[in-house]
Amino acid sequence: MNSTKLRQATIKHIENEIRAIKETEQEIDYMFESSHDREFIFKNRNIMPLVFLNRRVRKMQDIVTVIRETFDECPKDQQKVIELRYWSRKNLTWDGIAMELSMHRNTAHNYKNDFIDLVAKKLGWM
Repeated sequence: MNSTKLRQATIKHIENEIRAIKETEQEIDYMFESSHDREFIFKNRNIMPLVFLNRRVRKMQDIVTVIRETFDECPKDQQKVIELRYWSRKNLTWDGIAMELSMHRNTAHNYKNDFIDLVAKKLGWM
């Protein structure tokens, strides 16, 4: 897709963010609710200053938003590959994903790589 090659560590980081998107959304909700609770802020003011908390929540929200928007913009076949690779409990190999979706494993792998490249580009990591 792009002549700029992502570092392996960046790819792994993006993949981890994709896998954990539901947990991240729950954590954002918890942190948002907690940051508006005066008692929580008072008890935990030395642990995590509110400015840092807001910055962290914004960063997490940005990542979740980019992943969700990128996913929604993808063709249905690519969405199915992403769902099976990162959000399915089936733990399929690339061959298993390809067989499930009646496509070549290289096509499935290319869909995944294109998705990661798009997410990285939108996040400014590429």
